[in-house]
Amino acid sequence: MRHIGGHFAHGTHLTRGEMRRFANDGSEPVTARSDLPARRLLAQAFGALFLAGTVFFCLLAAGARPGSSPGRLFFTVYAVICAFFVLVAVVDLAVVRRRAEEQRRWGR
Repeated sequence: MRHIGGHFAHGTHLTRGEMRRFANDGSEPVTARSDLPARRLLAQAFGALFLAGTVFFCLLAAGARPGSSPGRLFFTVYAVICAFFVLVAVVDLAVVRRRAEEQRRWGR
């Protein structure tokens, strides 16, 4: 769908507010890229932190006695949350690696 002077290519007219939102004012970078080394560092640091949290909460859940407060479910939920963030960090590392290889290939 290409924007052409107040209209999209398929003929839908834009309101003034929509035209302002889609207008280019020249302040956008021509080749916007994220800071890959910073993303890699943050993903590694927080991935390791959440991995340690996952192990820690798993050990606490395993050692929780029946009827204790907080119970096994409490620690298990926190372990699952930490494991989810480990997964997010690993996926982000994979994306950063792919984009870095892409930049090297294109000489950026």
